Amino acid sequence: MVFEFVLDSPSSRHPSIPQHLPVVLRFYQGSDCDTKALREFTTVDRLFATGYPVPRPFAFEPDHQALSAPFLIMQRLAGGPMLTVRNFPEAFKTFSLGFFSFVRAQTRLHKLDSAAAGLRDIPHAFTTAAIGAAARANKTPSDESPLLDRVLAIIAARVEDGPLPGLRDALRAVTERAHLFRDSTPSIVHMDYHPLNVMVQGVRVTGVIDWANADTGDRHLDAAMTAVILGSWALEKPRWMRDNVVGNGLRTSFAAMYLPLYHAMAPMDLRRFRYYQTVAALLRLSLFGMMRTRGPETVGFRAEALTEITRPAVRALTRYATRKAGTPVRLDSAAPQPA
Repeated sequence: MVFEFVLDSPSSRHPSIPQHLPVVLRFYQGSDCDTKALREFTTVDRLFATGYPVPRPFAFEPDHQALSAPFLIMQRLAGGPMLTVRNFPEAFKTFSLGFFSFVRAQTRLHKLDSAAAGLRDIPHAFTTAAIGAAARANKTPSDESPLLDRVLAIIAARVEDGPLPGLRDALRAVTERAHLFRDSTPSIVHMDYHPLNVMVQGVRVTGVIDWANADTGDRHLDAAMTAVILGSWALEKPRWMRDNVVGNGLRTSFAAMYLPLYHAMAPMDLRRFRYYQTVAALLRLSLFGMMRTRGPETVGFRAEALTEITRPAVRALTRYATRKAGTPVRLDSAAPQPA
């Protein structure tokens, strides 16, 4: 959860927090709150040192005593989210003006030297801790294995623990081809890079937020995850982002704009990118499945997060995954689905 506030006098505990300027407090909830908080603070702290556009971190408090949860206090960035949901004309204008900078900021991240400013010290988001205890007892990749292997192991564990049998065929297909794409030059990856996590003012990106899923790995997976979100992100509100003619047309347009622009700025191996689109879709769909069948807490989210996993969101993502996998994908669930 995020709050904005202003200090009228110096903080005795955290004197680095500025006075008379708006700052943001983010505190972390859920079963994985401590590791998420540390990962986001470490990532933002290291990236800020390189000059990458992130909010300046002023204070990190891992102790639960003050707020019953760890928290991070950061700079309040100028502007607002690239995709505003207040009204369609404003949303389309803001998105269109900022899209070039949105893609450029992501390619800039992927081009950073991971050895610079201690970026290699960023704690991984996708680790064996995200895999069930039963799965860890079997042969699983180590936390230093390539990101692809760690992600496939997490999807496999979710498929079994859910259970999510409708994802098995597509998972088997990408796993069998993993050896073709395992080797890559590692980059810093955001893994949740989308318009609500990029702040803009006019045509300028003022900062990228929400680094709880940051890791190190193949940039093609990060780009593929962005493409998945742009191409399947159905919302209940506003109406023009629903799973309807207007919403589906907008998502198609967003995705169609993204790939050629990213490729022009940072040329990709398109065969590798297409493979990772399937992996990213299965990773996101397996997350949705676990939230519905086992509860959001099992994957590190608050219980309230389940309200975002609506039928339209699942339907749009399932269609996307089926297209990219080339085989039917279903999110079977015995649990009641939110309206």
